[in-house]
Amino acid sequence: MGEPAQGPLAVVRQKRDAAFLTEDRVAELIRPRPFGKERRIAERARLTQEMGPLALWEGYRDFTAPEDSFTRSSNSVRTSHKYGRVYVQLVRGFRPWTVVEIGTAFGVSGMYWLAGLSANRRGRLVTFDPNRQWQEIARANMAAISPRFTAVADTFEAGFEAARIWFGRPGIAFIDGIHVGDIVKAQAELLIARIASPWILVFDDIRFNDGMYRCFRETEQVAGVVSAVEIESRVGILELDPMAGGASRTGP
Repeated sequence: MGEPAQGPLAVVRQKRDAAFLTEDRVAELIRPRPFGKERRIAERARLTQEMGPLALWEGYRDFTAPEDSFTRSSNSVRTSHKYGRVYVQLVRGFRPWTVVEIGTAFGVSGMYWLAGLSANRRGRLVTFDPNRQWQEIARANMAAISPRFTAVADTFEAGFEAARIWFGRPGIAFIDGIHVGDIVKAQAELLIARIASPWILVFDDIRFNDGMYRCFRETEQVAGVVSAVEIESRVGILELDPMAGGASRTGP
């Protein structure tokens, strides 16, 4: 797929013996292996990149420099194939009923999550992004992999209540929207306050800036976190079990 067949490196901070994300299991998750629909994802990603840079969501202007072109191409915001393989294996192993994605972008990461759900033959992706132009492209990409998704053309904060996400069964949340620590932490807190079953939170670009890494490490201290993983200082993963630490459900 254009990348060396070598897996990323990971650091695991396991806090409970019964955690899903043990060192052995994480080693399995990051071990490179082929999966169904891999070539289709690569081809869709290639065609999407050929569309060139497209305009960012207008609300993103508060977080860009004045000289920013205010456009991005798919490759500048997409999940790499190396990490996409990890996400496929994470879904196949954890078997979530729901994957919540904050930041659909062009749908490349969504295709990986859907490849895992499709292999499991259960579960649904609910993905949020206010950029309607990008979302139309993402919908077409994701539909080429599986119909198991709902794409919400809104921010997570504005749209998650209406999406009726079921937090009472195991799930995964992928937080990959605006990489500002305070915003990401607030999104994580919205999720954590509602889950009533084991969930896994995946944070992209945890070393993007100091605020992002501080957000990840502070969230790691939340009651109920039973394991924390850092993959090559790029992706952070927290396993949360509300029965282990008192996280409470306040939503559907």
